[in-house]
Amino acid sequence: MANIKIKYALVILIITIITIVSGYLLNSKPTPVALTFTAVNSISELKLALKIAAQQQRPVLLDVYAEWCSPCIALTQQTFPAANVIPQLNKFTRLKANVTANTNADIVLMHHLNVIGFPSLLFWDTQGNPLPQVRISGFINADDFNRHLQQAIIFPTPSSASQNHAQ
Repeated sequence: MANIKIKYALVILIITIITIVSGYLLNSKPTPVALTFTAVNSISELKLALKIAAQQQRPVLLDVYAEWCSPCIALTQQTFPAANVIPQLNKFTRLKANVTANTNADIVLMHHLNVIGFPSLLFWDTQGNPLPQVRISGFINADDFNRHLQQAIIFPTPSSASQNHAQ
């Protein structure tokens, strides 16, 4: 009788352990890898980054932001790290211009980029050509941003690229 109670207790213990471990594994989510953005602080740094990206045939995303800007913070904390956005952002050379200090260099850079509000997301294609028609001003949620990043104008197919040049 004691052997049956011990076996029963052992089975219950094993089932409990399996249930706890399974629950943990099912509910645990992988920690998202933080996306890195390269800081640009001047027009010359931006031009160099754009040149390198064009040599690598990568489109460019530039996030112009200020630390006091709550939509900028929301974009960084909610939109950029979203699971559906990260794979799209990984296709880009990612740049950030922090213009919080409002220095002369910041003002010159914002004027050069025609930035008047925050956040401003600017894009260049794989050839280094600016894409003002896909610029984003203000906050955008993850789903809308994911769709925005997939636009054919950013990633033209060879046939669409030749059609664009023909026009």
